[in-house]
Amino acid sequence: MALWMTKSNFILLLVGTSLILMGIAVTGNANLFGAILGYGFGFLYTVLLHRDTLRSVDDEVFVAVNRMRRSFFARLGMVTLAVVAVGRFQPDWLFPLALGIPLGLVVSLITSLKQITKYGKG
Repeated sequence: MALWMTKSNFILLLVGTSLILMGIAVTGNANLFGAILGYGFGFLYTVLLHRDTLRSVDDEVFVAVNRMRRSFFARLGMVTLAVVAVGRFQPDWLFPLALGIPLGLVVSLITSLKQITKYGKG
């Protein structure tokens, strides 16, 4: 577990994944595996955003903006690659993937904001 991945983030990642897996077991709908991928990518997107923001906080404005712009395009490329790969190999998983990405983003953002308000800088 990396330094930018706190225990609470890791636990929420596992809890969300296990809830989706239980949904797959109950419904028998294997297309929900796309939601697991989406949840993971949405969660990873926010965790990487939080890490890059903490790295850029103490830099000069020009350096911080350039770093954040590069990291934004890298994260956007990661999510685009995931969507294209799922669309190419498992097109039935696209809708659950599209639902899982915002779910992962929202859950991770809530925990990041809760951590920031509780401990300050993050």
